[in-house]
Amino acid sequence: MHTEEMAEFLAQPLVAVLAIDDPGWSPHVTPVWFRYLPDSGRFQVMTPTKSKKTRLHRTGTGELSLSIQTVEGATAKYVNMQGVARFLPLDADLLNATVEKYLPEEARAAYVADPPEDAMFDITPRRITTGVIG
Repeated sequence: MHTEEMAEFLAQPLVAVLAIDDPGWSPHVTPVWFRYLPDSGRFQVMTPTKSKKTRLHRTGTGELSLSIQTVEGATAKYVNMQGVARFLPLDADLLNATVEKYLPEEARAAYVADPPEDAMFDITPRRITTGVIG
């Protein structure tokens, strides 16, 4: 995918799969909502401070991966990203943009009033791979 096509694809309310190293075990993998910032090429993911992914990030290298895909019949379109994340307090802009992307209008105010997340990963990609299979 070229840059514009990738940004359009990532603007959809797709669920990403986040993978982070779990030393002595297989990687910890979990579905997440995400935000892509095309101007900087960064990704952002909200997370609770006390989540397993947060603990693993704090004790590990800071590297993680995201995989975002769609499937229609035998055709799959995907973006895979490997990068380094900074752990930060949850940014109101990210919260509002994510809620707008993923939730229907009638559910947004309640989520913003008491979000289960209180932190975020701000991810700088080292490598992005895109493609279409089928």
